[in-house]
Amino acid sequence: MPGIRSLATSRLLLVALVWTISLSATYGEPRLRVATYNLRNYLCMDRVVEGEFRVDYPKPEAEKERIRQTILSVRPDILVVQEIGGDAMLEELQLDLAREGLRYHHRYVLVADDSTRMLGALWKEELQVQPVPHVDLEFSLFGEQRKVKRGLLELQISAPGQELLSLFTLHLKSKYTSDKRDYQSEERRAREAEAARDRILDRCPNFSESRLLLMGDLNDYRSSAPLRRFLSKGDEQLFSILEAKDESGLVWTHFYRKDAAYTLIDYILVSPGFEETYAPRSGIHQDPDFFAGSDHRLVWVDLSLN
Repeated sequence: MPGIRSLATSRLLLVALVWTISLSATYGEPRLRVATYNLRNYLCMDRVVEGEFRVDYPKPEAEKERIRQTILSVRPDILVVQEIGGDAMLEELQLDLAREGLRYHHRYVLVADDSTRMLGALWKEELQVQPVPHVDLEFSLFGEQRKVKRGLLELQISAPGQELLSLFTLHLKSKYTSDKRDYQSEERRAREAEAARDRILDRCPNFSESRLLLMGDLNDYRSSAPLRRFLSKGDEQLFSILEAKDESGLVWTHFYRKDAAYTLIDYILVSPGFEETYAPRSGIHQDPDFFAGSDHRLVWVDLSLN
């Protein structure tokens, strides 16, 4: 990872002080909170609103309010999101959160092959974050070259005086498909995961010594082929799943209303040695009215900076 940008001594000391005070006041000790959240179509699309079909209609205000309440309850220092409709939509969320007391000074949207449902990130002023887009990831499926639809977003994260970690986020293909050759898009998701994993290994050749987080909506189960692609390659052990639970001890992150099914498809994965370095504490935000904003629940992790 690149070194921290050079700053004037006075500026460095001031920002370092603000950073320490901010985290200590929030958590009682210097910790960095990172979260992932699928916002469920925070974009313009054809939808039914209050029983009426609307064409190219934005996410309803009541859903946006519930999204904000969730984020305000967790107050992450870095938030990565899925299913954002572009920079204007992320800016709207950024400004609305600021009006309600949570200020993110920076944002980034990854424009990949899917220009409708995109990846995005928000982070606070005290952090130094360098976004690295990966929109050229390709794989072969049924003899055709395809792209990882929503790309892979890398965030190189540092703070004054500290090189911290690299955060990778992605949103794998959903199970919805019209291709009868690939039931529930399982093969496509596995290929997307493999392409993303191989890019991460290219970026971090000393994987076992790297401090890496992989977060996002992987759209599959713990034992599935896409998840296994991230856990190992041949005999090499790669990421491990960081266990997250809500206040009731439940681990599900997604509710599929049609089948009344609760599943775990949003994950935090960590590289070897990560837990020893950062003593992470993780959780899933619990809200009985979560579905009013999204069909996913927000997942977070606190990292010790001692």
